[in-house]
Amino acid sequence: MRHLVAGELLAGMVGLAIHRHYLSGRDEAVRARIADLRMILGDLAASGAPTLEVPELDALDGYARWASIYDNSASPMFEYEQAAVRSLLDILPTGRVLDAACGTGRHLAYLHMLGHEVAGFDQCPEMLTVAKAKVPGADLRIAKLDQIPWPDCSFDTVVCALALTHEPDLAGPIRELARVVRPGGRVVISDIHPVGIIIDYQALFELSNGALGFVRNYRHLHSEYLDSFGTIGLQVRRCLEPVACLGIGLLGSQASELFSEAAAMAYLGLPMVLVWDLDRL
Repeated sequence: MRHLVAGELLAGMVGLAIHRHYLSGRDEAVRARIADLRMILGDLAASGAPTLEVPELDALDGYARWASIYDNSASPMFEYEQAAVRSLLDILPTGRVLDAACGTGRHLAYLHMLGHEVAGFDQCPEMLTVAKAKVPGADLRIAKLDQIPWPDCSFDTVVCALALTHEPDLAGPIRELARVVRPGGRVVISDIHPVGIIIDYQALFELSNGALGFVRNYRHLHSEYLDSFGTIGLQVRRCLEPVACLGIGLLGSQASELFSEAAAMAYLGLPMVLVWDLDRL
């Protein structure tokens, strides 16, 4: 259980803005952020802001609770990720595609619309229920990333979106993704960028009772991915790293509204998502 105070999160965001620009930024902008920070800390000292209890949930329980509202979640992370992944899906030759850890079927439904024969799996039945409603004829199964229930070389392409971040170790799941793709096929992986995890971006969401909860994101560096790819015959075709921009939005919408200049200084230009486009050798 984490015990959080909203004002402390604002103070942290402003502190990040100061840290990123303290030497390389404009002096007046940094001084303005220091003034913001003093104001926030002063308000905290004067008001005694209430503490929010935010439980950490495992992925199965967390996504079961999140499933009914997942597609309506307001995080800009989905927009960055979806645009990057779809730029790769749009040029795939039509074939048999597996959406691994498919969740509510965001990419599954899009792949079906493009004319692919689609299948998918997820460990969370509640997420799969939403996916089934989107693509009723798809072959959908309950499974984990390290135990994919299809034979070797079953698919032309495998897509795995925003799921490996919840895995403490990459090697087993990536080995399974590669196993079920035929030689000459493709693997597309998206994940939260390690920079985001370093500044503690977690899968935070609202529970049915209005309270908050989160599922832990683990940091995976580029070197860890590359080590896993190299041992199982995956070759990098492209690596996409979309960065935060004003046109889509920034992390922490309330913070962005209350302290828009500080939010821009803290987040603009940070890589949001890491997307790998891979060939199966």
